[in-house]
Amino acid sequence: MSVTEQNRPISSDEDDVVFTLTLADILAFLKRSRRAMLVGALIGGLLGALYAFNKPNEYTSQVTLLPEIQAKSGGTMGGLSSLAGLAGIDINGLSGNADAVRPELYPTVLQSVPFALAIAKQPVYSKEFKKTQSLEAYLEAKNEPNWFSRLFAGSTDSTSATGFGPNTGALRLTKQQDELTKIILARVLGTYDKKSGVLTISTTMPDPIVAASTTQQTLAYLTDYVTGYRTEKARMEVDFLTKQVAAAKQRYQQAEYALSAYRDQNRSVYLNTAKIEEQRIQAEFLLAQDLYNALSKQSEMAKIKVQQDTPVFKILEPAQIPLKKSAPKRTIIVLVSVIAGMAISLLYSFFRRD
Repeated sequence: MSVTEQNRPISSDEDDVVFTLTLADILAFLKRSRRAMLVGALIGGLLGALYAFNKPNEYTSQVTLLPEIQAKSGGTMGGLSSLAGLAGIDINGLSGNADAVRPELYPTVLQSVPFALAIAKQPVYSKEFKKTQSLEAYLEAKNEPNWFSRLFAGSTDSTSATGFGPNTGALRLTKQQDELTKIILARVLGTYDKKSGVLTISTTMPDPIVAASTTQQTLAYLTDYVTGYRTEKARMEVDFLTKQVAAAKQRYQQAEYALSAYRDQNRSVYLNTAKIEEQRIQAEFLLAQDLYNALSKQSEMAKIKVQQDTPVFKILEPAQIPLKKSAPKRTIIVLVSVIAGMAISLLYSFFRRD
């Protein structure tokens, strides 16, 4: 064969022949494997149906709210913060007085172990069991292992209680509590949209009433957590001033009684020494009175400060008992299983014939 013949390009007719033969081979292979495809689809659909209908129904309840954003910086910084917000830039953290627990951190609070342990102790009513019990007891009843899993499962250490390790200060959980916290944190989620400023709390449970109750309790926990953080310093100041006001009031009453008693005992005395003593007792009385009045005003201002620092959560959509299940998507599971069964049967037929 000459060099010209070797370098001769393949004609378009030859391309069509190769393409036609390849397509014909594929069609012939599919035709030969139609029985295997049918068997694979039936087996995949059957396995998918068994898996889908063996999974319990899941119900999702959610609440959407608009949390208050406290900007404690000055007016200039507040204006710059508004302008920067339009450009997608957050400069609130540049100020030392910025709120540390910002709304974008709320989902992180709802993914903490203390939250899971606290919400696990909350009572919920189960439609399935028709009784009120703690969320921990409900989840344990729903996730009770069958005889097969018990046969191969190792023993769990459930004798130790929740507490702090010796000389470490670290939280110590049992294996059962660790698994429980993972289940709760996977079922309770919080998402915050920075653009709209809307916080969404959703809970997925096998029982619709339990899902709605857990969502409400999660909202209550988050509200108490944020309120406690923002008002902790002000409440400590209120407690301190309350004690000081009580002590100042007692001192003021004693000074008032001492002044009245001295005037009653020395009503007709005109000695200078008596007048000096009266002036001294009166000065003590006026000092105690001024101190009591000043502390009372500070105590009232501290109480007002607690109310001012208390965050406001505007609920846009309250938690509702879901009427329809959110999972599993049984139709999708069966369709995916059928397609997977057909694909596996085709691969098996291809490699067997090859």
